[in-house]
Amino acid sequence: MQRYFVDIVNNEVILSQDDVFHLTKVMRCKVNDNIEVVNKATHTAYLAVIDSISPLKIHIQEPILKESELEKDVSIFFALAKSDKNEFVIQKATELGAKRVVLFQGKRSVVKFSNSDFSRKEARYISIAKEASEQCHREYIPEIKYVKSIKGVKEYLEDINLLAYELEAGKATDIESELKEHKSVSIIIGPEGGFDESEVSFLKELGFKLVSLGKRILRCETAAVYALSVISYLLEK
Repeated sequence: MQRYFVDIVNNEVILSQDDVFHLTKVMRCKVNDNIEVVNKATHTAYLAVIDSISPLKIHIQEPILKESELEKDVSIFFALAKSDKNEFVIQKATELGAKRVVLFQGKRSVVKFSNSDFSRKEARYISIAKEASEQCHREYIPEIKYVKSIKGVKEYLEDINLLAYELEAGKATDIESELKEHKSVSIIIGPEGGFDESEVSFLKELGFKLVSLGKRILRCETAAVYALSVISYLLEK
């Protein structure tokens, strides 16, 4: 069943114009059809029914009790990457339950962003996160943030912060025990060229703990999906 993020006023559902078009023209919904909606203000999901198409009127029927969010907040810091890898990671991070995606400029990042570059792409990134949240029936749309250098990540630290570092390949770290002891977690993934040693030193000073993603060196987008998959599995098993 299709899910939308909406405003709810006096039990009446208010969709964005884009979602109105999607519901009426793409999904071709009809009167008395049911949809799922999430109140953007309260992150509460409801079953709703369409009362009329023109004008579009929808009212909520009952709350949906099944929760789809991870039990702890998860953030990912991802170094800017070329092509559509940033969009891919935002989409997959959303599907895997992340509450926040922070893009950052690594010293070895091939792609360079200015603040204005991010501003031009921000709406696209938010749209990708929204559509992925609806597709996998989440109650939250992740925050999408950008910091110009690795020093900016300190604004978004969680209770425990993990550093996936390629030179740690093969070394075992007990991520599960760390997750049990803290309410929120972040993991940082470096660029295609890897972390600069000065960046690793800075992150260690911030309290990041080095973890391994296995014996193989992974592409940055693969590392992001792998790391979040492991965290998601450990939180939900």
